[in-house]
Amino acid sequence: MGGRLLDGNEYRFGPKNDWTIVVATTQALREKAFRLVHEIYLGKGYALKASGASELWCTIHHLHPHTLTFLAVKAGKAAGTISIVPDSRLGLPADIIFPERLAILRKDGRRLSEIFSLGVDEGIAHSAIDLTMHLYRLVHLAATRLFHNTDIVASVMAHHAVFYSKILLFDEISPESRQSPKTGEQVIFTRMNLETMESRYADRCGRLKGKRNLHRWFFRNDEEQAMVDWIRRNRQPMTAGELNYFGAEKSHALADAGSDAVALLMDYCRKSEVDGGPKRRED
Repeated sequence: MGGRLLDGNEYRFGPKNDWTIVVATTQALREKAFRLVHEIYLGKGYALKASGASELWCTIHHLHPHTLTFLAVKAGKAAGTISIVPDSRLGLPADIIFPERLAILRKDGRRLSEIFSLGVDEGIAHSAIDLTMHLYRLVHLAATRLFHNTDIVASVMAHHAVFYSKILLFDEISPESRQSPKTGEQVIFTRMNLETMESRYADRCGRLKGKRNLHRWFFRNDEEQAMVDWIRRNRQPMTAGELNYFGAEKSHALADAGSDAVALLMDYCRKSEVDGGPKRRED
């Protein structure tokens, strides 16, 4: 599963290094990522209440200036994407469905990020699991090294519970599912305690060989610092024009969020222009 060649805005992997992951930093790259998620969700029969007729999957949290979106491409075709957003006064996507879970974590002083809008085109000739693991390694580095989080949370499709519990070893998987108001699907709450993640991976798979050794995959990577520097160097918040394009012209994200949320978003955007990026905590 190894990946390398961090040239420009390209992280390459695959048998012939013909797969590329980029940080979605331009309107064109973000549109490819949002369109891919829409197409994947539509193909699975989800009720896409958040995207309307735009054919893009864009929410208020995609517009947050500190959100990172990664896009995997092969031969010019979008193949996979994932986004991660740090907690702030704007809240997290999971607040809509599991507010009490997040309230407990915040009360305990946990520093959170949420991974969301994961989409992988399983029809492209590469292992969907391999591609997913490359995307997860990048959001893990963003959460631990850029956002300085203690936890990653996610609301995931209920039928993916085994993947999160048995493969990714998320240490909290909710036993109940709830309906997502955006897709109409049953989702569950999951949490990864980043402070105990390495010891858990070492115990469960530290002695395994090859792809099964996820401890080496996440924590014994010689290129880790280069990857962190690559993410930091290439991240770029949306411009004012992109915010209007994605949030108003191509979606109802700004209107649906309400005036208070939009005011918070605009405040974060102004601060991002001044300080150049997120600190340890945004609130």
